Amino acid sequence: MPQRRPSIREQFYERYGREPDSIWLSPGRVNLIGDHTDYQGGLALPIALPYSTRVAGRLRQDRMIHIYSDYGREDIHLPADDLSGLVKRRPLRGLMGFVAAVWHLLEYEQGIDLLILSTLPIASGLSSSASLSLGILAVMTELLGKPVVTEQLIAQARRVENDYLGVSSGILDPLAIARGRADFALLVDALRQDGRHVPFDYARYGLTLWIIDTQTPRTLAASGYDRRVRETQAASHVLGVPDLRRATPDSVERLTDPVLRARARHVVRENQRVELTVAAAGAGNWDRVKSLFWASHQSLSEDFMVSTPVLDQTVGWLREMGVGARLTGAGFGGSAVALAASEQGEEMARRLTEHYRDQGWTLPRFLEVRRPAQGLRKVTEDKVPEDVID
Repeated sequence: MPQRRPSIREQFYERYGREPDSIWLSPGRVNLIGDHTDYQGGLALPIALPYSTRVAGRLRQDRMIHIYSDYGREDIHLPADDLSGLVKRRPLRGLMGFVAAVWHLLEYEQGIDLLILSTLPIASGLSSSASLSLGILAVMTELLGKPVVTEQLIAQARRVENDYLGVSSGILDPLAIARGRADFALLVDALRQDGRHVPFDYARYGLTLWIIDTQTPRTLAASGYDRRVRETQAASHVLGVPDLRRATPDSVERLTDPVLRARARHVVRENQRVELTVAAAGAGNWDRVKSLFWASHQSLSEDFMVSTPVLDQTVGWLREMGVGARLTGAGFGGSAVALAASEQGEEMARRLTEHYRDQGWTLPRFLEVRRPAQGLRKVTEDKVPEDVID
């Protein structure tokens, strides 16, 4: 008989000798369609994932900080005064950077015991940093006796990344994680800095989503991303609009610079594809969703030029199998999302693994997403929630 895994509450007691007073679960997220649109006021369609960060905490009577994380088996003990010195040396790095940022942001005084457990792959484009930020923020806010307000957490998580960690991230990640809903996607409107839930219940139709980590390094992601931002800004300037959300397909085609025309074409048409995807999913037309995934990938590869040979080959092989697929995130390596019949999963993984082995590439990693998950939430029962996959 397999042994029952201790709950996070039990693990906290075993480590610190007392029960936690607050436990929160913070999922990762993946973007289904709508990449490289947010910095031009566009649309995106993320879902929360069944892979998450769980954070448990309790205040101490002294000013000691105790933190344990199962990722890298980090076991940290230091006085709170050390956090004050750490914050002065921004940008912050590592697990202590996240805790120090939240400590400073919430104006903490007391010591704290924290236990952080994760089933969320790190550095795979699934927003592990935003997940960690929101989980720590929720626990430490509750321990102070303050109300945990979703919109406030979203703004604070963005501040942690922007002001303390030095990462120029937007609102999409914390918004998708904090407001995720089971069987729904979140239609994010970057102009309004808000989102609304739209049905995306592919499981009802016998489909499963997979995230395929191509295991390729994203060495050009930062510089390439910054260049695309500048190019789309230049295109909107030439068109005389504040952002490409307000541009039309006809006006874009009149741009004389071929690079600016291609970049703007992707953004404008990608916004249209997001809206078409929402409509198709709502109507249960999943073949249409698959075709929109393929069109999105082609646009990201040819017009926006953020794909790689490995991603292009991966999506091409998946399309031959009738699997809807596209790269997800910033590109320049990283992961693809794939939507297929649930029974295709084993065959899809086998074929891709064979293709990768034949090419001499590092073998891909497959993450199954049976359904969109619930977003950030308080854990009240002494067990691992059912949608947490280890």
